[in-house]
Amino acid sequence: MNKKAALDMAIVISCITGMVLSYVYLENVLQKQVSLTLLGAVGAGFLILWFADYARYRRPREHGTGKTEISQILLLGEDNNITDTWDIYRKTSIVFGRDEGENQVDINLKNTDYAGTVDGEHAVMNYSGGSWYIEDLDSENGTRIQRNGEDKPYRVSSREPCKVEKGDIIYLGLAPLKIR
Repeated sequence: MNKKAALDMAIVISCITGMVLSYVYLENVLQKQVSLTLLGAVGAGFLILWFADYARYRRPREHGTGKTEISQILLLGEDNNITDTWDIYRKTSIVFGRDEGENQVDINLKNTDYAGTVDGEHAVMNYSGGSWYIEDLDSENGTRIQRNGEDKPYRVSSREPCKVEKGDIIYLGLAPLKIR
């Protein structure tokens, strides 16, 4: 739940508490009715705002639907042929690695020719602000990125996320993954 929704719910609970206290302790009927009406209206208004925020928070994010958006990650073989494909539609975070049973990875490179150069949890790619970013997880063999159209890959830092674009090739150790 986001901070605004939490604040809305706190105001609703405060209004309910105020209504109970007004009902129990106010003896003047007019004061009691005015207090109950005002606190009920404010509480109902903030309850409506909370439901609107809750519905917005629960709605799945739409990304990866446009023609320029990233929707797949491809594992490339020796001759740049595609040996495996992962669909990343509607995902917001992807952990790359070699799952040996104790790791929680989304893209498992355990049964590939490159498994020996990939750590258990090697890198993570996150969707933020309309773009994907990759970050190395202090892997032994590192993470590199080769920009679409460039010849030389460069190292991805474990402290600073690197923007990933369609057509880029990410190297996890020696494993080449093309972004499509």
